[in-house]
Amino acid sequence: MSIQSRPVELQRFLWDLKQLPEGVGELSTPFVLRSASEQEADEALSIIQASYNLDPEWSGCASHIKDTVLPGVMKTLAKEPTCLFVQHGNRIIAASVYDCEPEDGGVHLVSGPCVLSEYCSRGIGGALLGATLGALRSRGLTEVAGQTKPKGPSAKYLFTKFGGKAAANPAPAAAEAEEADAA
Repeated sequence: MSIQSRPVELQRFLWDLKQLPEGVGELSTPFVLRSASEQEADEALSIIQASYNLDPEWSGCASHIKDTVLPGVMKTLAKEPTCLFVQHGNRIIAASVYDCEPEDGGVHLVSGPCVLSEYCSRGIGGALLGATLGALRSRGLTEVAGQTKPKGPSAKYLFTKFGGKAAANPAPAAAEAEEADAA
């Protein structure tokens, strides 16, 4: 018997990278923040999937994770290895996949900061978000979009860091095309 999954409502967030302070995304020992190599795409996918599957905020969203998040991560990593890892000793405990040039209406924070549940509430997600925003700024971007579930801890505490502001979700492309045809 398969587990039922409900439709997922997402809230879009925007960051103005011109306002991003220097030095965001720093972690203290014993944690190490680093870029993932091209050969570590499977490790990134594994960390991201485990993070979503074990996060109570995303309970009941298996179809969205399987059909949207994970394919988006794979597609982005196939284009370019844009992933940051947080390591604790030899273990990868967090990952963030980002896209410097998302498709229209897409988000730059493809996976969002994903931290294994046993490492949550240690500032790792905030540091990883800051480092991801810094990596995007270093690539010349001035505004970045991400999304998460509204009203949850990520929307309240993580995505509001570094000046993140809730924004209206873009209209679906099909709806825009229908509106243009009707005019």
